[in-house]
Amino acid sequence: MENTVTKREKFSYGMYFMGQNVFYGLIGYMTTYFTDIGITAALVAVVALITKVWDAINDPIFGMIMDKVHFKKGKFLPWLRMSVIAIPVSTILLFVIPTGIPLVAKLIWATLAYMLWDTAYTLCDVPIFGIVTTMTLDQKERVSLNSIGRIFAIFAGIVTGILLPLVRQSLGGWATTVIVLSILSAAMMIPMCLFAKERVIEREKARDGGAEENYTLRDMVECLRSNKYLLIFFAAPLISGLLNVGATWGLYIARYCLGGEEIASFVSMAVIVPTLIGAAIAVQLCKKYDKFKIFYFFALILGIVRYIAGYENMMVYVILNALGGFPLGIAAILQYQFTPDCYEYGQYKTGLKMRGVTFAAQTFFTKLNGAVAAAVS
Repeated sequence: MENTVTKREKFSYGMYFMGQNVFYGLIGYMTTYFTDIGITAALVAVVALITKVWDAINDPIFGMIMDKVHFKKGKFLPWLRMSVIAIPVSTILLFVIPTGIPLVAKLIWATLAYMLWDTAYTLCDVPIFGIVTTMTLDQKERVSLNSIGRIFAIFAGIVTGILLPLVRQSLGGWATTVIVLSILSAAMMIPMCLFAKERVIEREKARDGGAEENYTLRDMVECLRSNKYLLIFFAAPLISGLLNVGATWGLYIARYCLGGEEIASFVSMAVIVPTLIGAAIAVQLCKKYDKFKIFYFFALILGIVRYIAGYENMMVYVILNALGGFPLGIAAILQYQFTPDCYEYGQYKTGLKMRGVTFAAQTFFTKLNGAVAAAVS
């Protein structure tokens, strides 16, 4: 049995993240879209908070389902194949709300579509992060896979930030733009579904004679309760989420402070090179220094840079945003490097192989951070 993750698998892993993060980037414009069709900012906050109630329920449920359901063709790959359909469909539904319907109907559509998108995103986010633990046991290969995924994700986020403000009006508005980007993004996610191999699962089945473990709800609660590092690491960013309102304001700032939507694209362009340099350096730093120290040090720098950025002087604004890209790249690479380690710590403490529950916790806190930032802003 082949033990090394191939270059084709690594590239496919990166491409999946690129497609997935275009979808995530599109949701970053959700507040702007909702207000454009007549939903007030206060009501947008209500929609986001209502959706998070469902999110609080569906993430643990899907984590448990993924740990209990045993497909013949892998643990995470079947879910990734489902997500290639689920995530583009739900994203498109969120951005095709008819402008002529009553406000109450818009709110119902927006809430249900956002809940559907949230569920679809869980369907793709939990398995794509969790699959590194089933593709290889080698820590260096896991760091390599996670780093590739983060670099592609950063690139997708920046490209979305550049592309959408430039093409949205020329393509005919929100609906057409989202449909085009959704089709392209889904195509990027397909290679991972075709080429990835879950070697660890195959070896575990061979070793255990094909027997599958079945966990109770009590086992799953114990898995999370005993994993203090998982809870600490993902609960802490909620504090920064209270301050991370700038991402939600992107198009508003460009429209009303900088002179037009297209300025947001130019600012994103200035961030590309520093962010990618930071991401590349983070990979090398991980080989020499403790991941936790690197992460918190550079996350602090990023926060200070973002805090002092102003817009009165356009040149200063662009330069500070570009400088902020460097620690942003480092933080983005490191943020998701810890979950596989937390999973293995939980397995050490409890003896339970609960990959789904562990990575569902990651997805829950990631989406909760975004909702908190949107609601506060």
